[in-house]
Amino acid sequence: MSAPRMTRAMPTVASRRPAGSRLLSCLALLGACLLSTAGGLRGADKPAAAASSPSPAVAIVGGKVFPVSGPVIEGGTLLLRNGKIEAVGKGIAIPSDAQRIDATGQWVLPGMIDSRTHLGLWEVDLAPATRDEDEDTDPITPQMRVVDAFYDETENVPVTRQLGITSALTTPGDENLINGQSALVDLSGGDLEQVLIKFPVAMHFSLGEPPKARYGARTQLPSTRMGSAALIRSSLLQARDYLTKWDAYEQKKLACDTAKPSKGKGKKKDEKCPAERPAVDMKLAALSSVLKGDLPAIFRAQRMDDILTSIRLSEEFKLRLILSHAAEAYKVADLLAAKRIPVIVGPITTQPDRIETLGAIYENAARLNGAGVKLAIQTDRTNDARTLPWEAGLAVTYGLPWDVALRSVTLSPAEIFGVADRVGSLEPGKRADVIVTTGDPFQPLTQVKHLFIRGVERSLRTRQDDLADKYR
Repeated sequence: MSAPRMTRAMPTVASRRPAGSRLLSCLALLGACLLSTAGGLRGADKPAAAASSPSPAVAIVGGKVFPVSGPVIEGGTLLLRNGKIEAVGKGIAIPSDAQRIDATGQWVLPGMIDSRTHLGLWEVDLAPATRDEDEDTDPITPQMRVVDAFYDETENVPVTRQLGITSALTTPGDENLINGQSALVDLSGGDLEQVLIKFPVAMHFSLGEPPKARYGARTQLPSTRMGSAALIRSSLLQARDYLTKWDAYEQKKLACDTAKPSKGKGKKKDEKCPAERPAVDMKLAALSSVLKGDLPAIFRAQRMDDILTSIRLSEEFKLRLILSHAAEAYKVADLLAAKRIPVIVGPITTQPDRIETLGAIYENAARLNGAGVKLAIQTDRTNDARTLPWEAGLAVTYGLPWDVALRSVTLSPAEIFGVADRVGSLEPGKRADVIVTTGDPFQPLTQVKHLFIRGVERSLRTRQDDLADKYR
């Protein structure tokens, strides 16, 4: 396989409407998003909303089917019904009313998952008004939730979808030490309630150059790696104390509620009842979920020393560690494998263009896999998140087995994010997120012919196609 040829994407245009009406629409959508997420989405998985009526059955027949969770099926059939995969294999009975898609000579695969983007939070690079991924006023912002800024009508979704990506982790930025909570969304283009697969997915931490460069320039903590670790440790200690206070309150409240009243008129159950409720702190409450193990901690760390610091912090506070970026992870691959720490590696195209990535090599993913580390591949892009299959293809060029590369953009991220029961492979009962391609999806000349999300075929046309037709 030859190294993928990377191409510069056309600029994404954010709107078909005039700027004034666009701004009003943005404000209205943001208000609606805040209202919808304030209650129903808090702290739990949120399955995508069901379609208003049952969708017709779809049979994709004759293709080379890659379930990912099992062996390849030559000339297989995939039956989709009501947003789910009903059957996969050979000799499957096709309902008479099913839409039939002949995939002879084509490949049938699960839709790909990008493990880090800012989709829905970042629209136009040079227009700050369209960027909501980064809160730059405080190095500790665990209370930030991407669902509170998700823009439903982003033009980046259809652009990304065109190359076979059907879902993505949308994350806060990485220039604070603790950046906030991410969400996994599908790329159907619907509103937040429809596209949300899981929220929150993880709490995002950052080590290395981004936070110390931002706050060091302000003569503010952190300006060094020592300061970064100290401030994260201090925040987690405060959250631990906060959690202890709330645990004590809950125990005392239960004791007060179940205690028998004291004898004598007007006497209380106990002099310490009712229990005094601690004050709510949004930052510490958000971090408490990480300390309790309800949320994993995704640490962005490039250099080996930052990777080791993230391991020390995680072991000190018993965090469920997931590494992200990890340009020098290959240097400690055996350690990561022994500790069963998954790595969201990439972009594979990371260059040794700054101090913390001087050790970047294209073989990073292959070496991690060789040591037995569970891998996912990310683009860490938004306008160009469509490059995910080419990132995976480059990893294959430099030694990553092809089947592992496919798993690293499908089932492995689903396992890492705790949604493998719903997405990531072609199995009966899972969401019907499926792509049909003309061949190897990691080759730049391969075309996506059909793309289904929740069993509904989605358009592969984008705003860029409209502009190309208009000005051709």
